[in-house]
Amino acid sequence: MGKLFLALAVCALWANAAPWRETKSFLLPKDRLVKVLVKSEGQERLLTFRWTLYTDKALVVHESFDRFVGQHILYASHANQSFRKRLLPPGKSEKDVPYIIVVFKKFDEGEKTAQMDLFLIDKENRIVLDYLTEK
Repeated sequence: MGKLFLALAVCALWANAAPWRETKSFLLPKDRLVKVLVKSEGQERLLTFRWTLYTDKALVVHESFDRFVGQHILYASHANQSFRKRLLPPGKSEKDVPYIIVVFKKFDEGEKTAQMDLFLIDKENRIVLDYLTEK
């Protein structure tokens, strides 16, 4: 019985392995623009995001990708701490859509900087990211 439990636990951990293929962390002061060149299938598109306001533990983030703009209010350590951006239409199935998730991790009150992490989920390796913004 113990061996069966151990085997099931190992399988569960393996199945829950990190779904992202790439990650990058940014420590951003107010209005510092992050630029990421998204290369795929013979095309290049620019993804940008920046934060403009931090108040009441909420971070206001502006983003732009492929001529579409958005604004998000994110909270660290809360259910609404990230935004997701679809990068391409589905390949073989809807489950294979490549996308990025930008997560607000924490805010440093003293330095007035926000830590934001970017995760690339791309099971079919259809996307290459070039970071045009330094850390």
